[in-house]
Amino acid sequence: MSLKLVSSNDHLVVALRDCFLPIVRANGILQIQRDGLRRIALLKGPWSITHWTPFRDLSPDEASSPGYRHAVEVQRPGPTMGYGLDVLHLGKRILGLLWSDDGKIQVTAFARGDWEQQALAMRMGLSTEDDVPANDRAD
Repeated sequence: MSLKLVSSNDHLVVALRDCFLPIVRANGILQIQRDGLRRIALLKGPWSITHWTPFRDLSPDEASSPGYRHAVEVQRPGPTMGYGLDVLHLGKRILGLLWSDDGKIQVTAFARGDWEQQALAMRMGLSTEDDVPANDRAD
């Protein structure tokens, strides 16, 4: 009989990832796009969010057809954790994730705290004290 260990925080971590991704994709700045890596970052108040993907623009000598992309993909040695997300709050790394297209996920950092509710509120479009930079707040 084999045991499968399941983290009780997996669903929460995925929900938090799904909160941060649309925010960084919509508001982040492209930092790098080369060598098969595309990294977007967002600095907003106490938040620092970095997201990377394995996607890149095709060079002029590469075909852009789906068949070509599929052929390149199947030549890779195996599934990789090509997607990633790092979140810092007040300079502390609170969430780190890697995941692949097949749904596998690896948690590299997760520190529980009040930031979780703030992140969920940001995703729902609610304003929180921590999602507005201090110099923009009306006191």
